[in-house]
Amino acid sequence: MTKRETYTLLALIAVYYEQFEVNQLKIDYWHEVLQHHEVEDLRLNLLRHVEVSPYPPKISDLVRKSAAVSRAVPDCRDTAYIVPTSWKPAREEVVQAELAKMREILGIARGEA
Repeated sequence: MTKRETYTLLALIAVYYEQFEVNQLKIDYWHEVLQHHEVEDLRLNLLRHVEVSPYPPKISDLVRKSAAVSRAVPDCRDTAYIVPTSWKPAREEVVQAELAKMREILGIARGEA
């Protein structure tokens, strides 16, 4: 990634987030960290971030690793991004059947604590 591409990425962040200011110092330091990354990957991660967050991204938000490698515990914004909202909860009868199986395995009779 070139310094010009770093500037372009920061300018794009400023378009999406009015409070984000671009200056030479920020360009220099962001470029120092991002220079070994592909600009297209960072741009796609920025677009994903914009969809789910009202706050400007940090460098770590743009340089996302796959979930299999990450050891970080996700916060509520990350969880909302990871778990699709289109998932539907199980039907009540399925929930009750699974709870009955767990009670049987644990030896708990219905009504006991």
